[in-house]
Parts: sequence; C-alpha cells; structure tokens
Amino acid sequence: MPLEGEMAIPVLCVVSKESGMGKTFLMRALIEGLTRRGFQVGTIKRVHTMQVDQPGKDSWVFMEAGAHSVAILGPDRSAVIRKTPSPEAPSEIIDELGPIDLVLIEGFKESPYPKIEVVRVEKGTEPVCPFDHLFAVVSDGEISGSRVPVFRFDALEALVGRIIEDFLSPAPTSRKPKSQLTHLDATGSARMVDVSGKPLTFREAMAKGRISMSSSTLSLLLQGGMPKGDVLSVARIAAIQGVKETSRLIPLCHPLPISHIDVSFQPVEGDSIEVSVRVKTQGPTGVEMEALTGVHIALLTIYDMCKAVDKNMVMGNIRLMEKRGGKSGPFIRQEE
Repeated sequence: MPLEGEMAIPVLCVVSKESGMGKTFLMRALIEGLTRRGFQVGTIKRVHTMQVDQPGKDSWVFMEAGAHSVAILGPDRSAVIRKTPSPEAPSEIIDELGPIDLVLIEGFKESPYPKIEVVRVEKGTEPVCPFDHLFAVVSDGEISGSRVPVFRFDALEALVGRIIEDFLSPAPTSRKPKSQLTHLDATGSARMVDVSGKPLTFREAMAKGRISMSSSTLSLLLQGGMPKGDVLSVARIAAIQGVKETSRLIPLCHPLPISHIDVSFQPVEGDSIEVSVRVKTQGPTGVEMEALTGVHIALLTIYDMCKAVDKNMVMGNIRLMEKRGGKSGPFIRQEE
C-alpha cells in the first residue's frame, strides 16, 4: 500500500510502541532476506546522541576544531559526518544513500511512510499506528481484528516476499546504476533540494545555442542595420539579465550569488549566430541552469529584434558544453 503518488524509492518504517520490542531484530532479518534475493537496501535510524565520532579520533578532532563536515574513506566503506542546524528528516537524506532498491527506517512513527509495527502481546495487542498507515504487523502472538497482515517472528521470510511483491519489481534492478531525480522527494512530490548544509565552492558552467536565419538577415544584423538597433549588444544584456533571473523563471532553482557572466556571439555557416554563455559562482550548487537560461534569453532577444525582417528564423541546439565543481565532478561535452 504505497502512499498516493509513486515513490522514487520505496520507503518502509519499522516502528513499535516502545524500545526493546525487537525493531532492530526485524530490521536485520528484512535486510538479510532482501539482500539474499539480490536487492540493495538502505537504512536510516534516529539517534538522540551521535556516537559515530569517538573522542580522540582524528575525525572528532577535526569536527571539534570547527570543520563543517568530515569524510572518512576506507577500503570497503565510507562515511560523511556533517553538522546540521536542526534534525534532518528522512526525506532529506534518502538521496545520499546511493543506488538502492528500498529504504528501511527504524523509528519515525510520525513520518508519512507505510509502516511495519512490532507488537508484543505482553505490551498490548493494539497497534499504536492507525491501520491506514500500516503495511503489516509483526508479533509474537495472535492479533485479533487486525486489518493488515500479521507475521510471526519465526516466519519473516513471508514478510520479505510480501514486501517484494508490493514494493519491488520481481527482478532486482540495483545491479544497474539508477538515475535518482533529486528534485523529487521519497513520495514523488516536487521539492527544492536542501543545500543549506553544503559548502560554498567554485562552480562554473558554459552553454551554447544557435539561431539560424537567411544569409541576408545575418548580413544585416552584423552590419547593425536592424530597425530595432544593435541586436547583439541588446542580446548580451538580455543574457546577463536572464542568468540573474534564473531562480525566478525555473521554479526549483536556487538563487545564487553570480560572480561572473561572459556572453559571446559567433557567426557560423553563413546563416547562423551561435551564442555562448559562461557563468561562475562560489555557491552550494551549480550554475548549469543559469548558463542555459542565459543562452535561451539571448536567442529569444535576437529573434525579437530581427523578426520584422525574417520570421523564418529557427532557434535550437541549446546544450550544456561544460561544467566544473560539485560532487558530480567536471563535465565536458564531446562534439564532432
């Protein structure tokens, strides 16, 4: 019973009335069962005191010295410890769990995700979660009147099978890298990605696009003979303005402190103008969209200023040429 709206990655919470009822035992059994069948599982657990850092260890020393984040890289696993201004919700961390098929969360009864509740008969047989929030119950005894499936602790393979049937495809897909859309939360709803915890680093992007026209129109444009005036000078200012307005035009883009914009125009093939826009910033996220928006606005401005002479102009081949900075590393388009 997934939530309304398709989840990018299925999420299940394992909850109980109180601690010590077997949530960790159940989590381990589910992880082992799903892993044996070829699925990759990510997990999230709420803690009241962070114990990953051990006093005296280098990572602890770095954090105590004021480091915002510390990465620990080992031969077969890695970890990132970072300071957060407030407790993070599971939806803010799911995208960082890697190429996984399912997320199991221990705790977070208040979350919107489907839940498996652990019920111990001696503590009472009434689940603490509403039935319409429950996917299943795991119990050490009979639960009369349950409106969701009940599984015994000694029969958890059946629960693993039910999870696969309801949430996962029959064949694991985790062996192939997944494309994870960061602008969707775990319920599939659009969101602005939280970059408040990311460091300010150098970012750069360059995009290009082209507008084709008749050779006579191009000649008139280059000679400054258009009725509306100096086309390329106006298009350059328009591109700069477009870069600065990107976060107002593209709903989920972040406002960024732009530190440099370079706009250039190159006549090509005797009937086209190619626009190049390069953008730089020191920020928490990249400027690819700013560069692409600048190209779009420059091309539209050229069309607007030349349409009285040539309405057959065509804009196209708008593409990102290169970007630098950020977790994904550099990108350079290879063109023939």
